[in-house]
Amino acid sequence: MARFQAPMRTPRPIRQSRRWLPGAINILVVAALLFAATFLPPDTSLGEVRRSGTLRVCVPQSAAPLVTGDPAAPGYDIEVLQHLAERLGLRLALNINPAIGRDFNPRNWRLTRAQCAVIAGGVVDSAATRGFLQLLPTGVETGWAAIVPPGEALGPVGTAAVLPGSQGLDRLALSGFLRENGIRTLAARAPGDLVAALETGAADIAISDRFTIATLALDEDARILWLPEPPFARFPLAFGLWKGDLTLRRALRDAMDAMGRDGTLASIAERYGLDGGPEDAADIGELFG
Repeated sequence: MARFQAPMRTPRPIRQSRRWLPGAINILVVAALLFAATFLPPDTSLGEVRRSGTLRVCVPQSAAPLVTGDPAAPGYDIEVLQHLAERLGLRLALNINPAIGRDFNPRNWRLTRAQCAVIAGGVVDSAATRGFLQLLPTGVETGWAAIVPPGEALGPVGTAAVLPGSQGLDRLALSGFLRENGIRTLAARAPGDLVAALETGAADIAISDRFTIATLALDEDARILWLPEPPFARFPLAFGLWKGDLTLRRALRDAMDAMGRDGTLASIAERYGLDGGPEDAADIGELFG
């Protein structure tokens, strides 16, 4: 008796893996985004500034050595901006806003495009600021620094003369740090009080923001040291421009790069005592032992 044999079936071809599909989708998405970008309004920031002939800048009343209010020595930021405006064939116009520099959050300064195209005199390059403005670094940074008198051996400090300054640094963090390390605080009312406290021996060291210290007439052998990091941080500064003003930022960046190459930036920094800066001393911690 013959066995029943099922008919042979032709095997189905194995379906090829569509490895190309994800790549194709990505290409289509990018193409769609590029096509949509053609409907965005063009960036006319540089053209608008050139048509007005004026580079409008919002600055604080005073934030030495960035902004001083002295026509003979107007400040680092102002002199840099004067050169930038000149290189772009523009006139520089300053809009004084006392709120700038009181804290590190530009949103609290209540500025608008109608007031200025650039913000200067205390704009900190931070993640929070970059979420609100686009930044053009100035090559300067600030933070808490200490003056150690000449000939003074580094060691535990008993008294520190302190002047908070006006750069928006965290005063509570500084006072808490000194208190935790058993250091008595001698409050200074003016920059000159820091120098006097050191000269008379009323304080072992003097502490203030880096910019205030840069304005002092100190003994050439005095040491200026950054306070230890951590807990203290340093903050690079920048010029702030509104989001989307790419052509204006590009023109200012190119002009600033040229100033760096020809030595103009270095010359201005030296004029305001910003060419050296505090030391990064490994033994700074011994002051607070």
